[in-house]
Amino acid sequence: MTESSSEAQLAAVRAYASDAMGRPAEAVTAVTPFEDGNRHAVHRVSFRDASDGIRDVVVRVSFGGDASETAQAEREAAVLEHVGGVAAPVLYDFRRTSDWFATPAMCMQFLPGRREDLRTVGLTEIRRLASLVAWVHERPVDGLGEGARTTIASYAGDRLRAILSTLVWARDPLPETLQDRLRSAAGSLAESFAASWDSGETLSLLHGDIAPGNVLWNPGPCLIDWEYTRLGDPADELAYTFDQNALTPSQRRAFWDGYRHGMDSRSRLASIIERVNWWEPVTLLGSALWWVERWVRRTEGNADPGVPREPGYYLGHVISRIDRLDTLVSPP
Repeated sequence: MTESSSEAQLAAVRAYASDAMGRPAEAVTAVTPFEDGNRHAVHRVSFRDASDGIRDVVVRVSFGGDASETAQAEREAAVLEHVGGVAAPVLYDFRRTSDWFATPAMCMQFLPGRREDLRTVGLTEIRRLASLVAWVHERPVDGLGEGARTTIASYAGDRLRAILSTLVWARDPLPETLQDRLRSAAGSLAESFAASWDSGETLSLLHGDIAPGNVLWNPGPCLIDWEYTRLGDPADELAYTFDQNALTPSQRRAFWDGYRHGMDSRSRLASIIERVNWWEPVTLLGSALWWVERWVRRTEGNADPGVPREPGYYLGHVISRIDRLDTLVSPP
């Protein structure tokens, strides 16, 4: 980004935040970009409120504005209306397009807090996080999409097929040995798919990415970055959470304890626990291929704001996930 375009971006963020919060432009005292944000430009905006106190909000602007990006942003905004203030930041404003941006933008509560690797937090904190996740999974889903009438079994089949479709990224220049390992794991999981699951359960609200960096503690947990939120199988989310955070056996037990106490309908718990064992390698394959796509895009040398880091960063994530995947799908 050039200096002039950066200045223009900051000015646009300032103007949008001013309008979204109903404050004059001169009330905005600072606009500070966040360094992270793979698919969005994210800024912290400070301004003087009506009582002359300083408040902070977060402004997030999508890099892309095609139909799929817009639909995803709309879904996230609708979900934040459901869970903001308890499990997520409060959403103050959302616009598909605006006078300042041709892509979706939202203004939300700034939450101070610390991000910690879940492997370093205590078991009490793990239980509190699990209870919050259970609360999310039990929220009413009316108005959040047609998927509310989809069954767990059909969701699992659709999700597996969607993940397998991303195998197209397992191509050159990715080393052939890594390509072969990914295809072998995909073949094993396709064969093991439990198409006859006897589950008439309908879908639940999922955060979609309970991974390092998306949990803030102050002092309790809150989930941020809901861009991958969807309706789905709670077991899918839990398997992803266990693997992405490399939870130890004792942490998993603490998580299940907290999750159990956070549920209203505990009769679902046994079937959720059983399905986690199937979902864990499936979600890990999806994660590995997600990182493969970013590595391929980065190594192809085209300007792509969605993959700003060095290639080795993405390849490291690919290899670590394939190594773990081998242990889950390989025979003992």
